[in-house]
Amino acid sequence: MNLNTLSVEKFSHIFPYMENILQFGAYCYSFDTKELEWSQGMYHILGIKSPTAIPTVSLFLKYIHKEDEQQVLHEVRDSLRHKRPYRVEFSITNEQGIFKRVYAENFIKFNDQGDVLEYCGIVKDITENYRFKKALEQKIEQLDKSNSSLQEFVYVASHDLQEPLRKISTFVERIHAKHFESLNEEGQSYLKRVQTSAGNMQTLLEDLLDFSKLSFDEKKFEKVNLQQCINGVISELELKIEESKTSVRCGESPDIEAYPSQIRQLFSNLINNSIKFRKEHEAPVITISCDMVTHNDFPELSLAENRNYVRITVEDNGIGFDEEFSERIFKIFQRLHGKTEYKGSGIGLAICKKIVDNHHGFIFANSKPNVGSNFTILLPQLQS
Repeated sequence: MNLNTLSVEKFSHIFPYMENILQFGAYCYSFDTKELEWSQGMYHILGIKSPTAIPTVSLFLKYIHKEDEQQVLHEVRDSLRHKRPYRVEFSITNEQGIFKRVYAENFIKFNDQGDVLEYCGIVKDITENYRFKKALEQKIEQLDKSNSSLQEFVYVASHDLQEPLRKISTFVERIHAKHFESLNEEGQSYLKRVQTSAGNMQTLLEDLLDFSKLSFDEKKFEKVNLQQCINGVISELELKIEESKTSVRCGESPDIEAYPSQIRQLFSNLINNSIKFRKEHEAPVITISCDMVTHNDFPELSLAENRNYVRITVEDNGIGFDEEFSERIFKIFQRLHGKTEYKGSGIGLAICKKIVDNHHGFIFANSKPNVGSNFTILLPQLQS
């Protein structure tokens, strides 16, 4: 008895247990004897309990669902024609009337002349994974529908609310122009409050519209020159930068694949944020820098291993905030300061987070009160 025979005999008794644990069965067809053999695992998958059942191709085919039968036959014929293995997934209803999803893979044994001697393989029961996958697909589909409906609702509601708000603002302005002087001090105070609330509501609706629009897919990613994008935003904010005596420093920046309008909005929001939360008696200084990183530089994040990322940092010398709020600031409607101190809707940084998510990236912040803030954005250089 040679070593190979000894190994087979030694471990053959545990083979049925392996089939049961791993949920598979083995088969082998001999082209010399024209006989098909099945392991015990095949009988188990097919639900055949009769010990007298003779394995045949026609017996196996009767369990395959009609919509999958032609695909299986095509794979087998193609495998024999080109003398290569096949891998195929299909559905069966076994002898007990139980649905199963199975995966089949084979290998071919040839003689010295290149003729096929044996055609063997395994059939694995993947029903549990298949059902889990289908359930997950259904949940994703339901979630997509729910998100789509919510996005449309926010967009339509915000848009439709603008018209009555415009009328309120118009009539309040008329009252202010014609009757403000005739009102007593208390009436004038009420009117000013209405004007302020209408203005805040208008800002909120506009920001909410901007946020909802980010959820609708743009046509495609495009090549974006970050340097030109940042310069364009600085040009648009020129008046605000001059009034606040802000200094914006920007180093060299690479090209990336992105949605151009969203990247412009990202930088606009971050620069506006730094100007808004500046110190009272100190001119704002904003420093923007870019460099290339990989997943090795951020092992705590789930960066793709096969991609290069652009790290963008936006640093300022503003009022800063406590580190415990570093995640909260990116949530919609979250504010760390009162409306009387700093105007705004509390959506700006939430929009930044949404834009970064749309680009499969990451954004986080580090800050110290009265020292300043540092926003870090990681974006894939290529989206494809």
